[in-house]
Amino acid sequence: MRRFLAALLIAAVLLPAAAQADLYDSTLILVNKQNSLPQDYEPKDLSYPDVAYADFVPESRKQMREVAARALEKMFAAALEDGIELLGISGYRSYWTQHEIYYRRLEETDLEYVSQYVAMPGQSEHQTGLAMDVGSSDCPFLSTDFVLTDAYAWLNQHAHEYGYIIRYTEAGIPETGYAFEPWHIRYVGDVATELWANGMTLEAWYRQRLSGSHPVRQRRFALSAW
Repeated sequence: MRRFLAALLIAAVLLPAAAQADLYDSTLILVNKQNSLPQDYEPKDLSYPDVAYADFVPESRKQMREVAARALEKMFAAALEDGIELLGISGYRSYWTQHEIYYRRLEETDLEYVSQYVAMPGQSEHQTGLAMDVGSSDCPFLSTDFVLTDAYAWLNQHAHEYGYIIRYTEAGIPETGYAFEPWHIRYVGDVATELWANGMTLEAWYRQRLSGSHPVRQRRFALSAW
C-alpha cells in the first residue's frame, strides 16, 4: 500500500496531463487545501444514486461516481431498515459550481467563515464525485444540528461498513483545516474501517502510510499528504 501511495503522488507530478487524469480517479485521492484538482477534471463514471434526496436538491448535485453511488444506495437502504431516513443533499460539484458557491459565500459572510466551511474551487472533495452531504427527515438542511439526530449517530457507527467516513470531524480540525461538518461523508472504500477504528483523518492516514517514503519526505507533490 505504501508503494502504491508513493507512486500515486510521484506520478501525479511526473506524468503528462492525460495520464494524471487517471490518477485523479483513485478512490483514495487526497483533495484538500494543499492538494487541488484541475479546473477541467470531471469523473468519467458519474451516476445517479437511487436514494432519497431533500426536496431542494438540483439534479446535477445528485450525481456521484459509480462505486460511491452503489455503496451509498446500500448504506441508505440499511439505515432505512433501522428506521433511519437519510437524505442526499449535495454530491458531485464541478470546479465552476464550486467557484460560484465559494465567491457567493465570500460576499455573504467573510473570509474567516468561508475558509472553515467552504472549499476553494479545485479543493473540494465534491469535485471527485466521492463525497455526499447528507441530512435526514428531521434535519433536511446542512446544519450542525445534524449531530443531534439519530441519523448522525447511525452514520457515525455504520458508515465505514459501506466504505464511507465522516470526513471533517471535530477532532480532525487541526489536520483537515475545516470546521466540524457532521453532514459531509466521503467514500474511501476498504480503508474506511481502518480510519474509523483509529479515529484518523485521511490526512493522518496518508502521513502515517507514507512516513517511511524517502521521495515523499524530500519533495512536495501536487497530491502530497502534507
